[in-house]
Amino acid sequence: MKYAIISDIHGNAPALRLALDDARTQGAEGFLFAGDYVISAPWSNEVIHLLKHTPSAHFIRGNDEDHLNVPDGDDGQYEVSRWCAGNLTPENRRWLDTLPQQITVSCGNVVIRMAHSSEAFVGKSLHERFRTSILPSRYPDGPVCRDTLLQDFRSLWEGDAFRRHIQRLPKGVYVFGHNHIQTWADYDGRILINPGSCGLPLDCGRFGAAYTLLTIENGRCSVEERRVPYDVEALISQVKRTGQYQSARVWSETIFSEWRTCREKVFFLLQHAEEYAFRIGDPRRPFARETWEAAYADFHAVSPEQYPYLYV
Repeated sequence: MKYAIISDIHGNAPALRLALDDARTQGAEGFLFAGDYVISAPWSNEVIHLLKHTPSAHFIRGNDEDHLNVPDGDDGQYEVSRWCAGNLTPENRRWLDTLPQQITVSCGNVVIRMAHSSEAFVGKSLHERFRTSILPSRYPDGPVCRDTLLQDFRSLWEGDAFRRHIQRLPKGVYVFGHNHIQTWADYDGRILINPGSCGLPLDCGRFGAAYTLLTIENGRCSVEERRVPYDVEALISQVKRTGQYQSARVWSETIFSEWRTCREKVFFLLQHAEEYAFRIGDPRRPFARETWEAAYADFHAVSPEQYPYLYV
């Protein structure tokens, strides 16, 4: 049995189509979707349509499905979540709301457990040492090669806390997403797979629609990472013609920068916005639209010099 594992699409229907087409070409017979189907790119309805029409598929929900529940208002901080929630069809919203947090899939004598975050399996021990806000400074010279990133991920086994968590797990396959870093490792029969982000890769690698193939044959597992390249500037041009760009320009421009570099920006923007609001004496949270837009302009002006590793 060959599964295509896809996560963190974030409304990027063009990327999902590429991943699905490539997976079928590679002989995928089943599909495992690990959450975060909406928010960031403007085609969440199209994404859900593709998901619902994918045969032999299993789904869980991600944290961004919960981020559709934002308060009414005119603040800037929740601009993209509010726009997405307002444009989702009621049927698609109901479909998202029915998805479970975790599932287990059996293939012969191999058990696959799937949750959106690795915390469901290993607590905070992975996220504390291997997340997208850490990687840019770790790989400051440009795109990291896959071998280096995988080696660094697998070296987590050397940490006592991570090893203890892994050793408590039954042997099998553990699928998760959330941190947008495409990685996998076999820790003594516990196979951890993060397919990366199909729609918003942030692992300091090359831009493309990331997903992972898992083949199970006679009780043995093999893993192949895939990343389908496509034109990032053409994608950005498409977004600029949508209502999301008009309603959520700061968020959209931040996502454009993340697409171009495959490096985290949102974490640093939120951190900068908090500092900026403190400087101007604005206690409002969520951030007022004026503060949000001014903080973004300030971040855009100073961050290339302050955080040069975000832009290589």
